[in-house]
Amino acid sequence: MSRGGSFLEAPVSGSKKPAEDGQLVILAAGEKALYEEATPAFNVMGKKSFYLGHVGNGAKMKLVVNMIMGSMMNAFSEGVVLADRSGLDPQTLLDVLDLGALANPMFKLKGPAMIQKSYSPAFPLKHQQKDMRLALALGDENAVSMPVSAAANEAFKKARSMGLGDLDFSSVIETVKVLQHSS
Repeated sequence: MSRGGSFLEAPVSGSKKPAEDGQLVILAAGEKALYEEATPAFNVMGKKSFYLGHVGNGAKMKLVVNMIMGSMMNAFSEGVVLADRSGLDPQTLLDVLDLGALANPMFKLKGPAMIQKSYSPAFPLKHQQKDMRLALALGDENAVSMPVSAAANEAFKKARSMGLGDLDFSSVIETVKVLQHSS
């Protein structure tokens, strides 16, 4: 910078609970020396920090991560509703998923709350939808076809139109329930 300043962006991956527990993932980009200077603070706030190069790369990484998360949440929502409507116990589905290749913290954390229709906002749906929209724009800028993410974004937009924007992003499951009733 012309006046001797330094800049480092450091968006984080993780929601309320990881933040409270110092378990965030730090996605830093900018001046390497400043990153190295900030690393001790990052080590307190997070379980891992990544240096991603030029300013903007931290934000891009966060968009990519959140785009994957949103797409996964939509597929998970469809699976939970399909299991339930097919006469299967949704909790048993969660147990089966947790023991196989698809085991992941998001399903383990969000699944029981989704079954109980409890959507306390750890990550508000309106923010997830915004990130989906921005990730799709990033895909357009880089000539990447993302039909799964585009469909997931439409589900989040539908959820927002249903008044779910301030609830947790897992409330997108309610759009699947509505779609199932209309067919």
